[in-house]
Amino acid sequence: MTFTEYLEAKQLAPKTVRRYSIDVNLLLEWLEVEQISETSFHYNDLMAFIQHLTEQGMGKRRSSQYLGIIRHYCQYLIGEGQRADNPASGVFIRGLNRAVPVNLFGVEEMELLYQQYQIQLNVHLSSKIMLGLLIYQGLAVAELMRLRPHHFLMKDGRVIIKGTHHTNERMLPLQAHQVPMLQQYLKQNKDKEGCLFMEPKKQQVSEKNIGNRLQYMFYHLRQLNPKVVSAKQIRMSVITHWLKKHSLRETQYLAGHKYVSSTARYQTTNLDDLQQALKDHHPLK
Repeated sequence: MTFTEYLEAKQLAPKTVRRYSIDVNLLLEWLEVEQISETSFHYNDLMAFIQHLTEQGMGKRRSSQYLGIIRHYCQYLIGEGQRADNPASGVFIRGLNRAVPVNLFGVEEMELLYQQYQIQLNVHLSSKIMLGLLIYQGLAVAELMRLRPHHFLMKDGRVIIKGTHHTNERMLPLQAHQVPMLQQYLKQNKDKEGCLFMEPKKQQVSEKNIGNRLQYMFYHLRQLNPKVVSAKQIRMSVITHWLKKHSLRETQYLAGHKYVSSTARYQTTNLDDLQQALKDHHPLK
């Protein structure tokens, strides 16, 4: 098996497979110059390589990406019986800051937005359902696109969100007021195959296309609340709210995050509450 075939077996995106297959050569070329075997380089050699990347002007984020590629490559060598260890396992770049969610909605704001959108005329039923899934289940747009009719367990009042190589599978409860609309829509589309909310693509832009309908939805949502930016903003708001109600691990499950660190970064937004508390109890106030 080649490294490319290993990456394909991991079900990485074709673009990622091509990039990893090319980028790993930077490590192999450096090892050749240093006269170090790819089957025997150790932690210190890895650190020397990262230092080499830094001296070549590579930033921390790109170096971190290279570490990920090297982890994959070492796992590939282990699988081929050419290595017994992975020196890149557990190694991360210090000082690499991840984006912190900002401009988030409170629970009351999202509830009001949902209620206002439900009473709008000339809004397709599927759009109302999708907004509910964004606000109450915290789904990402890609997850909306993958939903199938059989993913909705209406007797149990739950929806199954299938996992990918980026996300974990989870089963989420539906709100009581979501059920009637879903039952009506599922009945109307009982013979539908494929994605529940996806219509056949047309050459011309159509509101029936899920991507275009979402854009159309957010155009109207911005009329109701100018603060609205995107579906990602709503998902971030939902996850932040979950963290105030549930434990870190419980929120990780609800959000479908592969790694708890992806969930933990939302905890930093709780600093706003701390800062407000400090203001309220400041000794000089």
